[in-house]
Amino acid sequence: MPSSTVFKDFVLEQLYLCTNAYHFSARKMFGEFCIYIHSNGEKKALFLICDDTVFLKQNDKFKDILKDNDLSPPFKGAKPWYVIDIENLELLEMIIKDVFLFLEPLKIKNKKKIP
Repeated sequence: MPSSTVFKDFVLEQLYLCTNAYHFSARKMFGEFCIYIHSNGEKKALFLICDDTVFLKQNDKFKDILKDNDLSPPFKGAKPWYVIDIENLELLEMIIKDVFLFLEPLKIKNKKKIP
């Protein structure tokens, strides 16, 4: 079942409750959403929302703060990701604080020019 726009908006609201130092955006992909964090001209994929559940890709740097979180694949065939309780603002703040240290920026592809 695809994620709802209402849930995506709730996730964005929760992120803005944690901090106003960053801009957050969402992009719909295959009925689900990817949440991005923006800072200083950089854009990084932060969370996936699949079936109205928030997922964070596993990273050794987050292992300590997410040791109590469940692991589950966000979609069929995916490796397990951390399941994030979006209402846990303290945890969200820790993730956001550390995210720019650990996540790679998105590579922006040049658009092909039409001759």
